[in-house]
Amino acid sequence: MREVAAKQAQESENLIKSATAAAAISIAAVIGIYLFLTLNGVKALQYDSVIDILFGTVWRPDSYPPRLGLLPMIISTLYVTLIAVVIAFPISLLCATYLAEFAPRILRRTLRPAIDMLAGIPSVVYGLFGILTLVPFAREYLGAPTGYSVLVAGIIVAIMILPYMTSVMMEAMRAVPREYVEAALGMGATRWQVVRTVLWPAARSGITAGGMLGTLRAMGETVAVALVAGAALMIPTSPLDPCRPLSAHILLQATVLPVGSPGYYALYFGGLVLMLMVTGVIVLAYRYRRRTGRIRVRKRKSHHARLNPVIVSKLMTGLMVLAGVIAAAALVGITGYIFANGVGALSWNILFGPINIGDPVHSSLYPALLGTLALMFYSTVFAALIGIPTALYLAEFAGDTAFTRAVRFAIDTLAGVPSIVYGLFGATLFVVYMKMGYSVLAGALTLAVMNLPVMVRTAEEAFRSVPREYVEAARGMGASWFHVVRDVLLPMAKPGITAGITLSMCRAAEEAAPIILTAVMIGLISTNPFVHVLQPTDALAFRIYLIAKEYLMEPGARATAFAAATVLVAVTLGLNLLAIYMRDKFERKIGRRG
Repeated sequence: MREVAAKQAQESENLIKSATAAAAISIAAVIGIYLFLTLNGVKALQYDSVIDILFGTVWRPDSYPPRLGLLPMIISTLYVTLIAVVIAFPISLLCATYLAEFAPRILRRTLRPAIDMLAGIPSVVYGLFGILTLVPFAREYLGAPTGYSVLVAGIIVAIMILPYMTSVMMEAMRAVPREYVEAALGMGATRWQVVRTVLWPAARSGITAGGMLGTLRAMGETVAVALVAGAALMIPTSPLDPCRPLSAHILLQATVLPVGSPGYYALYFGGLVLMLMVTGVIVLAYRYRRRTGRIRVRKRKSHHARLNPVIVSKLMTGLMVLAGVIAAAALVGITGYIFANGVGALSWNILFGPINIGDPVHSSLYPALLGTLALMFYSTVFAALIGIPTALYLAEFAGDTAFTRAVRFAIDTLAGVPSIVYGLFGATLFVVYMKMGYSVLAGALTLAVMNLPVMVRTAEEAFRSVPREYVEAARGMGASWFHVVRDVLLPMAKPGITAGITLSMCRAAEEAAPIILTAVMIGLISTNPFVHVLQPTDALAFRIYLIAKEYLMEPGARATAFAAATVLVAVTLGLNLLAIYMRDKFERKIGRRG
């Protein structure tokens, strides 16, 4: 009996130590990102000063002396972000309000998944859609000289960040106690007055968090912006001017600059600047969250409104419905456009035909599909091995300590890191220092670090939603923590954890920027990426980006790009639908209101 008890105690101790060690990896990842960016970025100061790099307007890395000015790219990043947030924030706020308080249950259960699926459309597909639709429209009807412009980039990014902002805001509003809303309605307030004076003030912390999340996503968007912004090395003075945001600049230059050149180190300096901008937004969000920790309900003013409150309420309700229609129309329009052009382009030959390594237009999609599946599989395995124990530590073992706060801040920071910065990190650590080269393994490890926040957050929510009486009953009967986790927590949290795994696979499939710097190499692909993990591979997202950027005017290029986009969108939307189903199943299991 003593041997059994000792064995259980040892198993529990090992479990807690493993969970704590997994949680520490997130802190190490943030430190590693900053470390590699700093170590490589400061080398650019050997060729140009900090002032000239930050405020210089000329980028000529191959001149003597090198000119490494990043100001046009920094201003372009802020310009595109501003336009995207200005467009997306009011639509997201109104749409979230409608879904949280106004929409009938059946409509909510339809519209909410539609908005969530917008987040599942790969960024490279948004870029392809923008090149073929919005760029010509801006050139012909808006007067943009080439069509590639700040405005087009801002619109595309606004559509991309809309589902993230809407989801966070809606969850914040649903968390507001129903008594607040019912009390205001019982006092004769209109629905709009309830929203303006009760719901929004009580949920303002979550509303602000949604805006911050959208800002972070807009700052770090890389592939779509690289395709539609125009890549002009100039400070844009008009929304119709072409531009080159910092993330797109790093992607475009990292593939052509020699390793160890002045421009190469300047890209790391730019990545450090981008990382500091992201961290600054996260710190502001933390400070605001602490300042608005309490629920505060705005008092109604005593003077009479100038407009009839009933009319105002109906008008605002109409605007909320319109916001929901816009979000749903974006999903239907983009996916419909891709499928309408891509389904007809699909054929056995284009999917499984001859492989022409040097010709991405006429080569079959089979290597790209196989490489995408391999990256999805390995990155999700690595992310789950670290993310689930980290979530377990945060949900069950963590106290209010400095270490726990550091882990949470690290997870929030990793969630906001731009994908291109992950690419730089992976290229430095896995490709160069660990000597993996461009390979499936290097790309999968990079994607795993990027997907760690998604895995941790969904798994932690799943663990926390398990009724505490189940855990306490098991502990009261003498069960060790090892058996509680194995027999109680994991089985009951399985739907939520499965949703996190599915979302992680989806993001691994849709990302192009990190794997361009770590996993793919034109002309060299693995014949079996599941086995030859130290060889480079092809991927659907990379194939679409390459064709859209370099080969779009060639005969047959659009058909191949649409076919690849159709397959990729089908995969990601299918995974998103599975995640939504698992999430709804989990919410029904814990009795959450719909």
